[in-house]
Amino acid sequence: MPQADGTKNDASSRTTRSTVSRRRWLSAAGAVGAVGLAGCASSIGGGGGSGQPDSIRYLGWGGNTQDSARQLFEKWSEETGIEVNHQSAGGDTEFISIIEQNPGSIDVVNFSSYGIALARERDLLAEIDYGQLPNYTENMQESFQNAPYVKPEEESDTVFRDPVTQGYTYNTEQVDMEMTSWDDIIDPSLEGDIALRDAALPRFGNASLAVGTNINEVATDEAAYQETYERMQEEHTNVFKYWGSGAQAIQFLREENAYVAEMWGGRTLALEEAGYDQMEYVIPEEGTFVLDENYNFPKSSEKQDAALDLINWSFQRENAIELTKNLGYPLMIKNPPEAITSLPDYVDSIDSLSWPEWSTALEKQEQMTRDFQKIKQS
Repeated sequence: MPQADGTKNDASSRTTRSTVSRRRWLSAAGAVGAVGLAGCASSIGGGGGSGQPDSIRYLGWGGNTQDSARQLFEKWSEETGIEVNHQSAGGDTEFISIIEQNPGSIDVVNFSSYGIALARERDLLAEIDYGQLPNYTENMQESFQNAPYVKPEEESDTVFRDPVTQGYTYNTEQVDMEMTSWDDIIDPSLEGDIALRDAALPRFGNASLAVGTNINEVATDEAAYQETYERMQEEHTNVFKYWGSGAQAIQFLREENAYVAEMWGGRTLALEEAGYDQMEYVIPEEGTFVLDENYNFPKSSEKQDAALDLINWSFQRENAIELTKNLGYPLMIKNPPEAITSLPDYVDSIDSLSWPEWSTALEKQEQMTRDFQKIKQS
């Protein structure tokens, strides 16, 4: 799962293989809606490359995120006979390097919005004909198809997959109140019991929501910046420690060094599944800073038809639900089942989520980092 600066804590690399005949790919390519494929409407060669590929390569984050995609994509390989080779790296900046240094080697990449901003600056992404992704356009909630950074009419280069929210988790056995708001973390009874994330931009992101603004206003308006900075100073009063990795935050909660920790919902779900039922995840009523996972297609790929078909197939309703169950993060499909709505990161409305406009936020990041250090040292 991506960090605010496009890095992750774990990575792995494996390859899936299939011995199924590839005749189904050839027969399906000539007709829209053929059984062997997911409904890709283009003919082979229309989106880059020609003929039937033996394999395509998927670049992802490693860990459970990669394993979940691998498990699902194996079924597509069984239908088409096309292998999905998996490669992983530690973050968006590494993705960029791999694509630039090995043109044509990557066919699908799992960028976050931060990585998308970097890739757009370098003109690395292929435009997407959303008509070739009918399962996506029909099944994904329209608001998420139009998430602020996706820009389907302007950029046409991104397929949104799932949100990664950053609210907080609290120990219901140790905290004597129901927590619902960012204001709850500054309650005097929690002095020394809070663990917040050691990263300036998401910290400013969440603190800005607590005072009724957002990270993009903070980056452009000095009054909003100052108000948010003062809020972070107030929150610092209750801080036990700032954590640098999700594993460290979980350790603080598990060992009860902290009773409340800024956290991702998927991490909390794993904690609950490990037997810590007293942990409850909160998306505060003011909203939460959010990251995300997406599918993108490098412009240098010569296998774009096959890559598009894989992703379109993955958004068949039953496949989207299966991937959600494996990931622990919600694919925001229409009329979601309980398997999705019960996940900690699920939101009823996209309005609960605050995305950075990276081109603006990163210009302010150096100042945010300096000021965050002042707060931590106070």
